[in-house]
Amino acid sequence: MPLSEHEQKMLDEMERQLFADDPRLARAFAPNAPPRRSGRRIVIGLGAVVVGLGVLVLAVSLPAVWLGVIAFLGMLAGAIYAVTTPGGPSKGSGGGGGGAGPRGPSAPQGDRSGTFLNKMEERWEKRAGDDPRL
Repeated sequence: MPLSEHEQKMLDEMERQLFADDPRLARAFAPNAPPRRSGRRIVIGLGAVVVGLGVLVLAVSLPAVWLGVIAFLGMLAGAIYAVTTPGGPSKGSGGGGGGAGPRGPSAPQGDRSGTFLNKMEERWEKRAGDDPRL
């Protein structure tokens, strides 16, 4: 169901206000374009797969199991290199609280960087602690 003209104007105004008040939060919710794959990465990866396949055929013709394992690992690495996108860690995996386990009571109360699962786990633990049946 499409929005009316008035609702659309209100939504646009709310969006502008969000960008003005908290631009970092607004960027976090902005739609991101999917990362593009580089043609050069695909060519290099496919080249590694073809070379690995050639070495694998050579390893089968010779009784060299270790050479076959190395060829297979090279083919696997080339395929992974071809299908992945370049770059470091994504924006969302930066400094969040998703590392070493659940956040303890020593975490600051104003910290909003925890993941959804950590927050749900904290709620669950709080409920379990308040349960008189235990």
